[in-house]
Order: sequence, then structure tokens, then C-alpha cells
Amino acid sequence: MNDHPYSKWLDIVHNPSQYIGNEVNSVLKDPSKVDCRIALCFPELYKIGMSHLGLKILYSAVNSVENLWAERFFHPEPDFENILREGGGTLRSHESHDPLSAFDIAGFSITTELCYTGIVLMLDLGGVPVKSADRDESHPLVIGGGAGVFNPEPMADFFDLFVLGEAEELLPELCLKVAEYKKEGIAKKEILKRLAQLKGVYVPIFFEPVYEGDRFKEIKKIEPDVANPKRIFIKDLNDSPYPVNMVIPYGQPVFDRISVEIDRGCTQGCRYCLAGTTYRPVRERKPEKIVEIIENAVKATGFDDVSMASLSSGDYSHIEALVTELMDRYSQEKVSVSLPSLRSGTLSEKLINQVRRVRKTGFTITAEAGTERLRKVINKKITDEEIIETARRILSGGWRRLKLYFMIGLPTETDDDLYAIVELVREIKSLHENGKRFRDINVGVSQFVPKPHTAFQWTPMDSLENLLRKKKILLDAFRRMRGVEMKGHDVEMSFLEGVFSRGDRRLGQTVLNAYTSGCRLDGWTEHFKIDLWMDAFRETGIIPQSYTETPLGKENKLPWDHIDTGVTKEYLLGELEESEKGAVTHDCRTHSCLKCGLHPRGKIVVKDPPVFPPHEPARAAMPKTSFRYRIHFAKEGLMKYLSHTELMAAFTRSVKRAALPVAYSQGMHPHPKISYGAALPVGVVSVCEMLDIELEEPFSNTEIKDRLNSRLEKGISVNAVMPLKPPYRSIQSQVSISIYEIIDSAAMKDAEPSIKEIKTALEEIEGVKVDGPETRDGADVLRVESPVLGIVSKLKKALPGFALGEMRQVVKCGVIMKSENVPETVRTN
Repeated sequence: MNDHPYSKWLDIVHNPSQYIGNEVNSVLKDPSKVDCRIALCFPELYKIGMSHLGLKILYSAVNSVENLWAERFFHPEPDFENILREGGGTLRSHESHDPLSAFDIAGFSITTELCYTGIVLMLDLGGVPVKSADRDESHPLVIGGGAGVFNPEPMADFFDLFVLGEAEELLPELCLKVAEYKKEGIAKKEILKRLAQLKGVYVPIFFEPVYEGDRFKEIKKIEPDVANPKRIFIKDLNDSPYPVNMVIPYGQPVFDRISVEIDRGCTQGCRYCLAGTTYRPVRERKPEKIVEIIENAVKATGFDDVSMASLSSGDYSHIEALVTELMDRYSQEKVSVSLPSLRSGTLSEKLINQVRRVRKTGFTITAEAGTERLRKVINKKITDEEIIETARRILSGGWRRLKLYFMIGLPTETDDDLYAIVELVREIKSLHENGKRFRDINVGVSQFVPKPHTAFQWTPMDSLENLLRKKKILLDAFRRMRGVEMKGHDVEMSFLEGVFSRGDRRLGQTVLNAYTSGCRLDGWTEHFKIDLWMDAFRETGIIPQSYTETPLGKENKLPWDHIDTGVTKEYLLGELEESEKGAVTHDCRTHSCLKCGLHPRGKIVVKDPPVFPPHEPARAAMPKTSFRYRIHFAKEGLMKYLSHTELMAAFTRSVKRAALPVAYSQGMHPHPKISYGAALPVGVVSVCEMLDIELEEPFSNTEIKDRLNSRLEKGISVNAVMPLKPPYRSIQSQVSISIYEIIDSAAMKDAEPSIKEIKTALEEIEGVKVDGPETRDGADVLRVESPVLGIVSKLKKALPGFALGEMRQVVKCGVIMKSENVPETVRTN
């Protein structure tokens, strides 16, 4: 514990578990046997980064190579950033706890334009000069990749190179080459020149922007031996590595589940969609391979929710057969399947009936626009009738909640299109099946942002003022509609996205100015500061509206024209002309080739019916008799920084990984029958806590203990297991006294409040008995017996300067428990 570089700060930061590292399945290697270390940096909070499938894939791909080591870095919360700056700390990895500056490569996942200041912050806090020109041979190469690199120009000054496209094959190769070149003593610029020869690599220093006055003219190549960069993609998704043994986060990330790509690419051809361009061609993973991946991932992680990741999962060739097979295998184990990206018209009654077999995972209908006219403009091939029929099927399936998604500010949009959104929602809210209606409808509204490499890249964005006006129209209308709530992306955030989406290299200084003035976590409403951004634009002499509201000439060069995605500019211009005519373009997955620039043979669609591998039949339904056990466990070391909710999640997953057949509650949202004793405050070590678990089969005490201890996080250990007999009583109803120790170690001798002040404050709490302090191993120790809960919060209220330090809950079960069937002593001091 004391050798953790953040140990002196973990007691005072918000959500300390996000900084401790060493989670289950994290990879630790011997640095002396590694030729290249890459920091996988996610410029967002831990709970967002640990939800990101791309990060997990790259972590697994690199670490599968013996002499390479990938470690993780995340954006700290503002309180911890301040602590690090004031305390002289640096940003460190979750695995080795080394600073960012110690790595050979710092690789950033660039997911959106709103993470730019986060990139600068992580470089700065990691001890790495933020601009490429200021870094020398001793610093790591800084590379960027992800969905947000297809106009890399605004961030070009900060990066040595960008990886364009799907990097799981290229990144390990790139790491090996960097290791080879460094061993040979090759200078940084020559390394970059050699790496630029790799398909998928863009090195900005070999390209120079040219301006005419204050207008961008073109990007000029200044290194003749370097070709224009071209996007790379995996030819066959079945060959792409999947992180079966993915890292299990301590906290609860935004998407706390197994996410499996069933396909990549979408040929629906929505004209605003960058992913529809940059993930082509369509490549489907074989259903048999998907089942194999999920089977191994469920065993390795203990997650009980599987998400079918896809840009349009309903278009997968064998979606019904796949979901049916998964539910046949896992419904009795209460592993649910969710389909987060279903296109209206592809959600069949059979799919609905399969999904509901475990729990009602959510459905979202992406209508995008309120009228069929406007949907034709954006090439969204769905009618009002299909949207309403999809909602009706969801309602008939037993769902009472629904999410609808729309976009405002689309090209040619009028106020009539806005009012049509309201009427469409009203009609869906009025649906009734067997006397049932939707209880809650959540309407998500975002703003259209013109993206590079799309048909609408030449189209200006709606003005900030007009978008705010349009959003107010919808807000006012939905406030009067009972059971409907509107949520959406912040208009000013979308405006900022629009600036950088169509921006050029001059914007790099704006990013740096915004960061210096205090802009952080720009994708979070509570942290976003548009006024500071506008100040940053003024300081650099940039009018941001010139990027968002100016139509781009079809004949002019664009800042991202030198980036080859494989989809031609001619095809996109043709799509723009079709949108102006209100014409719909068909899907080349089911119709003829559209000659977008990619070879039709690159498309992989699974045509043959799936032949699934055999599996053990589901266990026969057990009688209602169940078997209850009380488990005594310790939580020490870094695990004291888990919150009670995080501890429950860790135990639940461990039970699944240990293959213990836990019993579940009934109903449409079943949950495992595990109940816990009173929650301890974050930062308190516990020598003995308790939980009760209900199993469908009997096990020996020793087997339960051994299975759990082989799967639990390091620092959590089961000390004893005992069977319970009726009448069952909750843990808390049997507790009479909790015993704590407060240890004033040598390192805390001069800390305030003193051990005597703590004792005085405790003695003033009614019913609390305090003994000591006694000296033990050079530390002063208070022993506290308390019949009340919340003693720590009471103590902190009485002594605002009190830090938890090494406060322990020491439990002698014979002392605190009223029940007679409890061991007299369970203690592991």
C-alpha cells in the first residue's frame, strides 16, 4: 500500500478507486524483458475509458506480443489534478505506476473533438512537452488514433503521428519498429520518416498548410518520399483479436458489460455520418465466432450483460438466429443480451421476445428527423409508419419505457420539421396495447455537426442562436407532454465540435490557450466553459463562426483532403447532389455496388446458415429450495478505496467467475440474491465484513471459500463460510457492536487532529466506548466500540481535518453478533 505513488492522496480524493490500478486481468510485465512500452491514454474519466471497446482491443493486441507492454492512463478528475499540481505529482499508469514520460510511445484515443484539452492535460501532467516541436529524443513518440482523427489538422502540432483507421494489426507492428529503430540509434525525424511509409500512418510535419490571407488554401506535401496517408482496415473481422480476458474495472463504468462487435461498417449511407464512411466496408463476424467469444468472455469476467456492438445490429445477416442461440445458452444463467443500435424496421417480434427472456434491456428508436421529407434528405430510409410500428412492437413486448433519438439543425430543416417531431412523439405516447401505454418516453436531441469525409462536409452548420431557438421550441412542447422528458447534447458543445470538425492547423493555439485558461472535460456539462473558449478564439484572432457557418466550395481544397479514407470525393459530391433533390440512395449490402471507391470484394456478409458449436443443455430448473451461506471476508490494502457499491459489483462478478450458481430474484429485472452488512466508508480497512448469499445448489464451506478466493480481487479475501438455517435473519439485525481501530502511525504523528483530539471527540458520541491509546509496532492505537452506524461520518463532522488513514473495522463475531450459529472468532490481524 505504502509503495503506491498516490498513497498520500487517496484518502482525500473523489472516487479514489479510479486511480489505484492493478485490476483483475490487468497485465503486468518485467520491464527488463520489454523492448517497447506504450501508454494507452484515454483523455476522459476512468468510467468512460473503461467502457471503450477500442481501448480494450488495443490493450489486448499489444500485450499479446511478449516483448511489448501496453499500460493505461486516464484523465484525472479536477480535484486530483489540483492535488497532483500542488503536491508535485505526475500522471502515472495503472499497471507499473510509472509516469507518462517514462514510456517509448504515448498513444491517445481521440474519440471526439471535445477531448482536445484532455490530451494536452495528460501530456502536461505526465511530464511530456505538449507540442511535438518541443520534444526531443528522450521523450515518447506521441501518436493519435480513433474515430476523431479523420480531420487531424487542429491537433497536428501536438502529435508526432496519427494512425488512420483500425489499428489492432498496425499498432503492435508500429511498436516493434519503434523499438528496432531506437536500438539502432536512429534520430526521431528519421524514425518518423520511416514510419510514414506504413499504410495508415500520417506524420503532420511532412505536410504544410498554405493560406491565402485568413482562408485555408491547401495542404502541401513537403517531403517527397512520403505518400498521402490512407486509412487501413481489417480485411476479415473474424481475424481481429477480441479481449476475452478484459480488465475488470473497480468502479461501475458507463457501459458495464461485455460488448462484442458482430460487424463493422454500415452501408445505409446516412449523409451526415462519419462512421458510415470510415468503417466501410461492411464485415460481419461469423455467428459461431461470436458465440465462442461470448462464452469465453462470460467465464473470464463475470459480467451478466452482453451488448451486440454494431452501427446497425438489426442489419446483421443472422441477428435472430444469433440472439436466439445466445438466450438458449445463457437465459438460465441470467446473462442478458442488448441490441443498442437497432434501425426501425429491423426490430422483429421474435427479437423482442428473445431479448426479454432475462431482463428488459433498453430499446432506442433512431428516427433522426420528424418528417419523411427530411429523412430522405439525410438518406434515412424509414417512414413514420415503420417508426410507429416499431414502437408498437416494443410496447406489446411488455416495455413501458422507450428512448427516441432526433437531430436538429439538419440541412433544409424548417420549423415544420421541428413540430413534426413533437407530433410523432405525441402519437407514440398515445399508443396503447391491452390497456397499456408507455409510461416514460425519453427524447434525445442532438445538433447536426458537419463532419469531414461525409456528403454534408461542404454544408454549413446552423447558427448557435438558431439551434438554441429550435431546442427551446422542443423543450417548451415536451414540458407540456406528460410522461415525456427531453434530454440532449449541449448546443454550445456541438458548436465547438463544429468548429474543430471543419478546422485547420491554426486552431492548435486556440486549444492551448483554452487549456491554459482552465478548460477541462469539455464533454461534461458541469465542466464545460464556453466563455473561456470564446476568449481563447479572440486571443488567437479566430472567428469560430467562419468555420461552422461558411459554406465550403465544392471546387476548393479542404483541410482534410490529403487523408484518403477509401471513399472518393466524387462519390460524396454525388450524394450531396442526391440530398439536394431529396432522393434516397439504396444500401449496397442488398443492392448493386454504388462505386464509392472501395472494392465490392471487401464486403463480407455471412450468407450460410450458422452452425453453432454444441453446448451443455441448460440446467434443469431447480426446486424452490435454496441454500444460504454467510460469508466473512476481509478488505485490506488498496481495496479499502472501493465504495460499497463497487465492492458489491466486485463480489457479484467474482461469484459468476467462480461458477457458483447464485439464485436470482423473480420478475423482469432479476438480480442475484446477495445481501451485505452495513456499508463502511471509503478508506476504511475491514478485517471482517459479512454478506449472505443464496445458491441454487449446496456446496461445502471449503469449496465456496476456495472458489471465491481464486477469483476475488487482490486485497479481498474470504476468511470463513458458514451455512445458515431458518429462521433467516439479516446481518444487520444481529449486529450489536462494531469494533474499530484508529492507528496513528509514525508518518502521521504530526498530523492534525492528534490522536488525543480524536479520542476526545469519540468519547462525546453517545454509546461509544474508547480504549487507549496503546502503543503497537511503534504506532498509537485507539480501540473503539460503537453500537451505532455512521461513526466515521460523525467523527469527520466533529473533526473536519480528520483523515481516515489506517482506520480499521475489527470484528469479533462472538462479540457483535446476537446469533448463536456464528463462529466465536473470525479475525485475521
